[in-house]
Amino acid sequence: MQIRTTALTIFLVATTTNTVFSEGTEDAAIPTLCYDYSDLRFDLEPNACKSSVIVRKFREVFTAKAANGERCRGGMQRDVMALTGTTTFDGAVLTLHDMCTDALATAANDLVSSGWNLGVDVDLEKFFDGNGFLNEETGNFKQSTDSFIKRGGEERFLSISEDPRENDHYATSEESYNAGLAINNLFEERSKKEYFEKPTGGFNCASNTVMCCWGRDRQYFDNNGSCKFGDCAHENPGDNTDLCWTEEGGDVFPYPGDKIEDDLHCHGISWGDDTDSGKDINAKARWNNLFYVSMYDHLYQRGYVEAITNDPQIAGSHAMCDCVEEMPVVARADCSEVVGKASYTVTVVDDEGSKRFLIAHTPDTFELEFQACEGYKFVDDFTPDDYALDNDTKELSGQNNDLAAFVFRQYLERKLDEAQVATIEETLIGYRNPDVNKSDAKRNEACQAAFEKEFPGLKYEAKVLTGEVEI
Repeated sequence: MQIRTTALTIFLVATTTNTVFSEGTEDAAIPTLCYDYSDLRFDLEPNACKSSVIVRKFREVFTAKAANGERCRGGMQRDVMALTGTTTFDGAVLTLHDMCTDALATAANDLVSSGWNLGVDVDLEKFFDGNGFLNEETGNFKQSTDSFIKRGGEERFLSISEDPRENDHYATSEESYNAGLAINNLFEERSKKEYFEKPTGGFNCASNTVMCCWGRDRQYFDNNGSCKFGDCAHENPGDNTDLCWTEEGGDVFPYPGDKIEDDLHCHGISWGDDTDSGKDINAKARWNNLFYVSMYDHLYQRGYVEAITNDPQIAGSHAMCDCVEEMPVVARADCSEVVGKASYTVTVVDDEGSKRFLIAHTPDTFELEFQACEGYKFVDDFTPDDYALDNDTKELSGQNNDLAAFVFRQYLERKLDEAQVATIEETLIGYRNPDVNKSDAKRNEACQAAFEKEFPGLKYEAKVLTGEVEI
């Protein structure tokens, strides 16, 4: 999972030498090749450009040549070092890793940039605020006939169709139906092959982190949230966080337990500042990731809509999706990141008189892939310097699909600084407390502790809003 960011050129120039190879010495000369690899070529599938894979494939070629040639002092490792221009095998392995990183970065920079361009009339500013027809309506964006058949078929439903506009209850409007088609098409046709531009004038995040939080589920038959056929009024998304408190009119409103807030769902993205080189694809494709999280994975796939504070029982005014520093204080959030994948070819070329590996991406094979974030559980006093010295330490353990854990990883990789992390922690109060991932009770405990630290003397108990509206 670790990402080396050392930038090396594809060709590592070295002078061919006849000096006798002295294995294991740091100041040894770059060895000469035992065999001729002018005809070497092998292909690598997506996600297979790794030192271990390349060495394994090369070993097969070396073994075949050795069977017909003279004994090679230093063996396969000698020729790998010669072809990478290095004097130790460990150095050769790291060089192969960096060559793969460079080849992927070159592929990443081939993609064009474009706007979201849904092709239907959706006000994106309203959408991100948690308003507009996509948020306010109830009904499906997609469904299968199997969902009806499993739940009673013709004995229960007047209409059994893949078209949600024909449903007996909560029939989908023409606007929502067409928007759903457009969202799915944008995901399938362009989100993996183009870099999206920033969708609105907002999202100018000092934290380099955006979070979306939803308070309602509008779609049934998708196995997400509590919306069901015939019972989808004011239903909730799948619960993965706790709302700690909001503020309004100079007053603070805590939300202990689930009585008022009910089930809520939060999901975030975060990125570094390297948005140009192609080496940090997650940063370069951050707006693709926002589209995936907000419109495809949670709206189209799950039907999650509306901001938390759209609920008249909850105080304050926050958008559905915004910079994390502008969002309500919560215990935790899920997380998505973007990675790049491509196919590659490995060949041997002549580089100023020396034979060297060349790793190049196969044209038109690069695409973006969305996945749950891979992060680390927080470790107190573990610094980026510690990480640079040993990023395989047992002190770090993986924590996936968790925004706080991904922020910690970004910090260790020096993609986020201490000030940005401190800003994120003001909203994501479970950053230093991985126990918030264990249960709702742990999240509530963390919210209470954060509230009492922020507002000493105030009780962590629910307040009734003046003029509260019945729902």
